[in-house]
Amino acid sequence: MSKKEKSNIEQRQFWQTAIEARRKSGLSIAAFCKKKGISETAYYYWRRKLAVGVSKPQGPSASDFLEVVMPGSPPAVLELVFSSGSRLKINPGVDPKMLNQVLSTLKQAGLC
Repeated sequence: MSKKEKSNIEQRQFWQTAIEARRKSGLSIAAFCKKKGISETAYYYWRRKLAVGVSKPQGPSASDFLEVVMPGSPPAVLELVFSSGSRLKINPGVDPKMLNQVLSTLKQAGLC
């Protein structure tokens, strides 16, 4: 194995580890990169590069969201649209603690 090939493998391993560590940390990408002293641009580049060839399982999974419409419920006052196209509709009177927990979970999953 050449030095260049070894360097590429080490670089891939570094970024795979860094990306997984950021996911587990619960920090935003900007905060994680600043804390670790790494380039945010490089982080996004490697996240995108390492995602090539990784396919999303077909059909609903535990991380998918499904819309549930309650009969007679008022229209949502606030609707969050994520880059994936998923939407989160927030109705009046939502429990603030529950909303905070949902948003924290979405942030940890890297969805917002």
